Amino acid sequence: MAPQSSFPVFDVDSHVYEPVDIWTQYLEPEYRVLARSAFWHEVDENGLEMTIVNGQSARPMNASRINRQAIYRPGMSVAEIGSLDPQQPHPVTPGANDPQARLADMDAMGIDQALLMPTLFSEYFPVVESVDVAAALARAYNDWILDFAKAAPERLIPAAILPMQSPLFALRELQRVAKLGFKAVAIRPSFHAGRMPNAPEYDPLWAALEASNVAACMLPSPGGTNPEWTSEGAFVERVASHLAIGHRISESVAPWMDNGLFLSAICFFGHMETYPKLKLSYHHSGAHWVPLILEKSETYLWLQPQMGKPVSLDPGDIFFNRPSLVNFDSWESCVHRLPDIYETIGAWGSRYPQHDASDAREAIQNLEQGGLSGDRIRNLMGGNAARFYGIEAAAKPVK
Repeated sequence: MAPQSSFPVFDVDSHVYEPVDIWTQYLEPEYRVLARSAFWHEVDENGLEMTIVNGQSARPMNASRINRQAIYRPGMSVAEIGSLDPQQPHPVTPGANDPQARLADMDAMGIDQALLMPTLFSEYFPVVESVDVAAALARAYNDWILDFAKAAPERLIPAAILPMQSPLFALRELQRVAKLGFKAVAIRPSFHAGRMPNAPEYDPLWAALEASNVAACMLPSPGGTNPEWTSEGAFVERVASHLAIGHRISESVAPWMDNGLFLSAICFFGHMETYPKLKLSYHHSGAHWVPLILEKSETYLWLQPQMGKPVSLDPGDIFFNRPSLVNFDSWESCVHRLPDIYETIGAWGSRYPQHDASDAREAIQNLEQGGLSGDRIRNLMGGNAARFYGIEAAAKPVK
């Protein structure tokens, strides 16, 4: 068990692994037959998975029988996970879709509160072609994750998903989940029906997010199962296939490429200036890329004439003076090397229950070894996130 910290720890990169109950119990009955073709996922008792997307058997997220999106349990080491037999089935971590098991794992990892993010609905859902079924699936997922969080609403903070296939349906679902009390929505920084999230068609959605004070969490996925036009992951895997690497690599590079592309886009198109109070956070991609993207955006904004809407030539100033949050991983050295950049915008995430997850103690030790202490660590490990999402931090660490 990870030693308990002396301050509340808020995990902003904590994932679920969606159960078939979403389709069989939460999805409205009139959509269940249609959903079997649009997007369906189930796992049998032997760990064999089936995912259907747009009427076809979808490429699995894993190249072996290790479910790397739901394998970690508290106390597992990198060496232990790396030595697992890839030819043998391994059960899904119970806490991936059972709230009581999740709370026990959070206790063991020294985590007081966690922002719950999707996994399968991040990878496969954005490419669902049926707009109507996508809207129904979003409602089903959001109702399920809300029930999941009811096990301990002060500790489990759900992020909703939106059917970005339709700007209208996305707006309607945002309005619904905002009334239900959601503090955040997860949006993948990829193409949705040929549109990036900053496309003009989504302007009413961004305006509603800003007005409702619901945070927009940019949540990339490896993307290796998707068509190449959606995001960076499929292209990365195509290149890797010629290098005889032997395993998937998109999860190690594609997420920060996708989030970096989105941040570049909103720097160039004035999105941050248009919605100055919009809460924008970046997840599951580390934090190292943010200074580079802001620096490069500034350079090329000065070099290129502004043919459209005038935008700031100092995107870094805009970024740091508006509601922004960046999720960092336990092992990232950039946070303690550049504390002046990250101390007010950084927020730790465990990546639970994925194979590269880590606990709060490891993150705190790395920050301490990097020379940080006191309020800086307190804010990076929970204070910044609680303030950003407007959530009361745990009054004291959970025992």
